[in-house]
Amino acid sequence: MKQLQVLGAVRGLATKADMASAAFASPVTRKLWQDRLSRDSKRANLSPDAPLAKKESRKPENVSVVYSFSSESVLQEQYRSPWGLVRVGKLLEDLDSLAGNIAFRHCEPTDAATRMPLLVTASVDSIALTKRLSLQEDVKLSGQVVWTGRSALDIRMQLSQGSEHLEKASLEALFTFVARDPFTLKSMEINPLVPSTDTEQTWFKEREALAQSRKAARDAAKQLSGLRVSAEMAEMLQEAKNLVDLPALGKGDAMLINDTVRENLFVCQPQHQNMHGRIFGGFLMRRAFELGFATAFMFAGARPSFDRVGEISFLRPVDSGDLLRLTSKVLHTANGPTRNTLMVEVEASVTRPEEVSSNQTNNFIFHFHTQPHKLLKRVLPSTLEGAAHVDKLQAESRREQQQS
Repeated sequence: MKQLQVLGAVRGLATKADMASAAFASPVTRKLWQDRLSRDSKRANLSPDAPLAKKESRKPENVSVVYSFSSESVLQEQYRSPWGLVRVGKLLEDLDSLAGNIAFRHCEPTDAATRMPLLVTASVDSIALTKRLSLQEDVKLSGQVVWTGRSALDIRMQLSQGSEHLEKASLEALFTFVARDPFTLKSMEINPLVPSTDTEQTWFKEREALAQSRKAARDAAKQLSGLRVSAEMAEMLQEAKNLVDLPALGKGDAMLINDTVRENLFVCQPQHQNMHGRIFGGFLMRRAFELGFATAFMFAGARPSFDRVGEISFLRPVDSGDLLRLTSKVLHTANGPTRNTLMVEVEASVTRPEEVSSNQTNNFIFHFHTQPHKLLKRVLPSTLEGAAHVDKLQAESRREQQQS
């Protein structure tokens, strides 16, 4: 996070050159960016000497956007997948944009002469799709802040479609943003949230408890040295060793995780920048999702359906001109009576051949399912670190399923 220096934020307001990339964004993202710019126009060209805004307690504000699929044929085509459904990857872009607008509204100072914090997507805790989305009905995407810490805030969003949308959302998502001073890049205090309804108070308590448990887990991890090998890890490693040493005699229902790897390598273009001059996080999510989907498709031999995002981490910024490498692999599979499931991990890294360096920028976990008529092979890690990583992700996935 220390390297986060956003051009538009440092100048105070994104310039027309920075915003030219909005023409290449989805129509919903473009609308959201324009709304944010119009609200921030009064804060243009603030200097580093501008005073910090005073903290103000804020109630949750619900922000929404509507996709008029039923009446706008051009919009339908912009979001159409090859199978006639809504493209999930483009929705991921819009989710990141809406979360940014919600965070902006919550942190926006009343006094236009004070500094607005730089808001950065830190992670995506979950995005769960419970129903396939049709292009024949309008869609409503809405969300609000559900928790704030000293310099972090959680945003809960849901997407609904059809007349029954008030009863159950078709998609739910949870994003975490952090606030930084745009000039010093140090953490910056934000307006505290004051939940009012019973539901808002419940959401706040849940996120507060999760924040505390994660801090405790981080502190505990610092005290541990080395890797602890569980029985499950030892079993996976032994079977993987047999597969490596005796490939002709290995079980036909298993393969090494390394043999599922797929890659994309491309140069990031200025058309993919956000309103502050960095590569748009939503674009990274879309590209990672599409590689993860293709990886699951090739592995399963059948078109997968998206279930949920396990977690997305934003570790470093990505700039225009960066050589970005996306690497995907299948980490876990399970066959069931009604569906078969796959967990796919995608890692993003900025590679600089001229410096002989490569640094990870993002990590994505996607969950898919296929129909049960064709069984999936099991996948095995071949290293201790790989086994520990898979074991950790499986444990987290089980906890998420129990909580949902």
